[in-house]
Amino acid sequence: RSLYIFRKRAMPDPTLASFDAPNADISCVRRVRTNSPLSALTSLNEPIFVESAKALALRILKEGGNDDKSRINYGYLLTTSRPAKEVEIREINRLIDEQSQRLADGWLDIQEIAFIDTENPPQLPNGISPRELASWAIASRVLLNLDENLTKN
Repeated sequence: RSLYIFRKRAMPDPTLASFDAPNADISCVRRVRTNSPLSALTSLNEPIFVESAKALALRILKEGGNDDKSRINYGYLLTTSRPAKEVEIREINRLIDEQSQRLADGWLDIQEIAFIDTENPPQLPNGISPRELASWAIASRVLLNLDENLTKN
């Protein structure tokens, strides 16, 4: 499931190992279905996944429409290839509102959560604040961590 990675047979990559990567000594025709708690922990905290979520959030805000419902649907289309169900829209909307409030209250560092490079932040779409981008970055981490995305079959 990875492209262009230098992989040593004697020393497996820790990120790939957390996703139950097969042994590199032999070819693997079919992967077994797997879902480990370590996969979820890795996808929530590993820097490459956090940066991917930030980039996904920016893309959703740029391309996903003008309201949260259409943006949530777009996020689901990008991550799961299907539109969001009504209950999912409500839950993600609630998450965005809660995180936006936590950010407004100063519990979290907006710049650190919103931007990959805090020294050179990207151009935000019109009407989008760094706090809104940070809220969407947190929601994007949830979207990327859905069981539909982590469970391999």
